[in-house]
Amino acid sequence: MFKNIEKKIFIPTFLTLIIFILLIRFFPKETKNIISYLFNVCTEKFGWLYLVVCLLAFVFMFCLTFSKYGNVKLGDPGEVPRYNNMSWIAMLFTSGVGSSLVILGFLEPIYYVSSPPFQIEPFSQKAFEYAHMYGQFHWGPSAWALYNPAIIAIAYMLFVKKENKLRLSTACKCVLGKRVDGLIGNIIDILVVFGVVGGISTSLGISAPVIADIIRHVFKIPNQYELIVQITVLLIWVVLFGSAVYLGLDKGIQKLSNINVILAFGFMVILLLVGPTVDIFKMEVSSIGLYLQDFWKMSTYADPFGDGIFTKNWTVFYWGWWLAFMPMMGMFVGNISRGRTIRNVMWGQLIWGSLGCCVSFMIFGGYSLYLQYTGTVDLAFILETQGQSAALMAILETLPLKNVMMVYLCIVCFVYLATTVDSCAYVLAGTTTKNLSCTDEPARWNRILWAILFCTLSIGLMMIDGLEAVKTMSILTGLPLIGVLILLMVSVRRMLINSDNH
Repeated sequence: MFKNIEKKIFIPTFLTLIIFILLIRFFPKETKNIISYLFNVCTEKFGWLYLVVCLLAFVFMFCLTFSKYGNVKLGDPGEVPRYNNMSWIAMLFTSGVGSSLVILGFLEPIYYVSSPPFQIEPFSQKAFEYAHMYGQFHWGPSAWALYNPAIIAIAYMLFVKKENKLRLSTACKCVLGKRVDGLIGNIIDILVVFGVVGGISTSLGISAPVIADIIRHVFKIPNQYELIVQITVLLIWVVLFGSAVYLGLDKGIQKLSNINVILAFGFMVILLLVGPTVDIFKMEVSSIGLYLQDFWKMSTYADPFGDGIFTKNWTVFYWGWWLAFMPMMGMFVGNISRGRTIRNVMWGQLIWGSLGCCVSFMIFGGYSLYLQYTGTVDLAFILETQGQSAALMAILETLPLKNVMMVYLCIVCFVYLATTVDSCAYVLAGTTTKNLSCTDEPARWNRILWAILFCTLSIGLMMIDGLEAVKTMSILTGLPLIGVLILLMVSVRRMLINSDNH
């Protein structure tokens, strides 16, 4: 059972996470204080670094794809892609986002209009315009560009170099040499595990309480059963994505991803048709103009002479969250991209990933801002006084067949996050496996074990501080991965240059 497990990675990461879960359980107040302190240190001392590395990844993508290496095939010459375009796009998109895209798509613009960036007056016309656009910046091309170095490095090592290990450390071999099999390589892979766990815990921690509250509202379950319902939601998720992980990449994750895309976009179409369709399109046209106008300003907005709250709470948080997911996306999307060129993979995942997120924010955010601006519902007040769940339910209450739409939203969120957790569990099982060729899959028990651990940690984080604790996890685990991302950029460059010399 443990014969092919890389114990130097599996044991320290697994034990550390178990200890952390126990600390949350028995010392919740102290753990919460430590997490808050680390959050402040990361955002105040290193917030600028998250902004810089995001821009570096964006520049790296342009330099590589427009160079002669853009046509390099990630596989054997003449090899066709393993998956058709539709399945490939569905898997990369649903693995890169979770149900938090739906929840934050509705609510994030309300946060922005209440506390806008650039010293804009709250609830002004300008604040509404920026509120609709800013979420698309945080979920758009800059964010998806963070994944590219890891994706190309992994795919090149697997399908061109024919390495038999699904690990980020192996992708750094051109820089680290033999040290990749020693302590440095193990540290990289341990950071990968913590990063993925931090990223998915954030997704689960944001989504589970909201979905549980909607279920309680629809089925009129009393408030005293709140925690029981939240745990039940997470257990249902374990069963759902545990089944898909057990079935594997082709039979489980691929099919679930395809279903996910159909359900999610079906929900968006319904909302667009029953909502203020023309107003939403007008908002989006304005947002595109604002995005193009202020791209560099938003990318470098460190707010050095202000309090920096907007940057810390949103941009730095998001870049940390995307960085935490970077190893998982590198290994997962790299693994499903066999037979494609570097240019096709980099631009494909960036365009389709960004488009899916931006359309979600266009519709969900547009609808919630319309309700706020017209005075139909004071979502800002509800969000501030009653929380995310109440605000989201207030939005859904305005729709026809409101209970049906609430249940539909829950189903969409369940399937959304299931595909993301599937991908994360698959990758961590691969990282903790000694040898794994591109045609093999990690042990099923290993995949399911990580999925259960995600949920256990998320329950603990929800119990101590809810949203703030889960947001902090991404920033903390994403910080050390900045160094890994830079290492991957250098590694990709050396791999491609070395290929010219042979």
